Amino acid sequence: MRSCHLGRSIIPVLCVLALPSALAGQKPDALSAAAAALGTSGLSSITFTATGRAFMFGQQPGAAEPWPAVLVKSYEVTIDYQHGGMRIEQIHTSATNTPRGGSTAIDGERREVLYARDGLAWSETAGQDAVRTATPQPAAAAERAVWTWAAAPQGLIKAAGTAPVRTTSSGAEFSFTLGGRYRVVATIDRANHLTAARTQIPDDVLGDMPVEVTYSDYGLFGSMAFPSRIVVREGGHPTLDLAVTGVKANVVADVTVPDNVRTTAGAPTVQSQKLAEGIYWILGEVDNSLVADMGDHVVVLEAPLNEATSVAAIAEIRKLVPDKPIRYVVNTHLHFDHAGGLRTFVNEGAVVVTHQDNIAYLDKAWRSKRTIVPDRLSRSGRKWTFRGVTDRLVLRGTNQRTIELHHLPGNPHDAQMLVAWLPLEELLFQADVLGLPASLLNFSDTIERLNIRPKQILGVHGRRPLAMNVVDTAVRNQRAKQK
Repeated sequence: MRSCHLGRSIIPVLCVLALPSALAGQKPDALSAAAAALGTSGLSSITFTATGRAFMFGQQPGAAEPWPAVLVKSYEVTIDYQHGGMRIEQIHTSATNTPRGGSTAIDGERREVLYARDGLAWSETAGQDAVRTATPQPAAAAERAVWTWAAAPQGLIKAAGTAPVRTTSSGAEFSFTLGGRYRVVATIDRANHLTAARTQIPDDVLGDMPVEVTYSDYGLFGSMAFPSRIVVREGGHPTLDLAVTGVKANVVADVTVPDNVRTTAGAPTVQSQKLAEGIYWILGEVDNSLVADMGDHVVVLEAPLNEATSVAAIAEIRKLVPDKPIRYVVNTHLHFDHAGGLRTFVNEGAVVVTHQDNIAYLDKAWRSKRTIVPDRLSRSGRKWTFRGVTDRLVLRGTNQRTIELHHLPGNPHDAQMLVAWLPLEELLFQADVLGLPASLLNFSDTIERLNIRPKQILGVHGRRPLAMNVVDTAVRNQRAKQK
């Protein structure tokens, strides 16, 4: 479904998704007719190719906007129904010369090879020596577990087994549960074609998140009936819109889970680095946070990814700054890989500091039910509190330490982007503003206007602080390209 650049908050591996227990046996009439029409008998795997558009889930350019789009130059998915494995190879290109939002700026083409099996998800890249490296992607585990069966309508018919069928005015409807966790409701029209499937999967920001797949414009691809168009919507917005170009049955599909993917499926770990007295950089496996001892309390800058990452970060913070409450957790921007762990800090009593325009979005999202995977906040019932930032907000400690939060107006990565400036330490903390050329220039112009000249720039991503002269060089080079 979505790209691995989804930046979505990490979902822990929920369970090993068992294959449906009733793939054979007597089917109700509607399912039998659909199985015959779609050619599921003897179908052990399926491959289809497509082009279209993908939308970067949780990477909206502004709080009130949908997921931003990229073009899908090619898309090929192979699904092994016998073992529940899936491989996706896709190539994305930019949809516009002025991209906005996360993961939309693509220089040329971006190729991804994505996998799923046994409730696990990972990507694969080939280095210069042609050795392939697997990268665990637990954020995509739930989604790909569903997509393994929902990408092609034949998969849903096979997964349904002997599910009960209800006759409707337009055809029939049936429901079943995948892996004992995801309830799927699907519809069949009078031509015996599967037209839609709906379910919910857990998301750290949106809770029990609705997912809908629609299949339309059926035609014959060789001898197989298959939809010419497949559209996926997640969290109320489209995430994939495919125009199918080819379909093959029973292609050999060998999807084996790499050892490092199985062994890293446990709880995440963090490390800490002391930058100054009372200032600590919390280095996660993927994303980072910054911790400031404010005298009688603690401020945490950024709660990325998910609850598991924040639990690990909080445990480390308790060691570094014991016996002091975490009073504030600062959210640099709304993208889900940067907001997925906020609720965990709220459960510790922290006030969420974010741009004023994000508050309504988060408040609504957090009111959603969380029944599939209840988190700590939903179990405790604790209420959340926000503190909004417009242009500037200063957090002050009893030890004379201050943290200035500044808005970057017009930033193309996120319109509500904040950066944090610690003047005593001459340290600036930022997220995602240095990679995209337009975002880099926006950042440079803003801190120059604010007369901020940091000695060190720390990021939510990366492992090394940057000196300002490195950023200056990048800015000069970019401006030279624009002349």
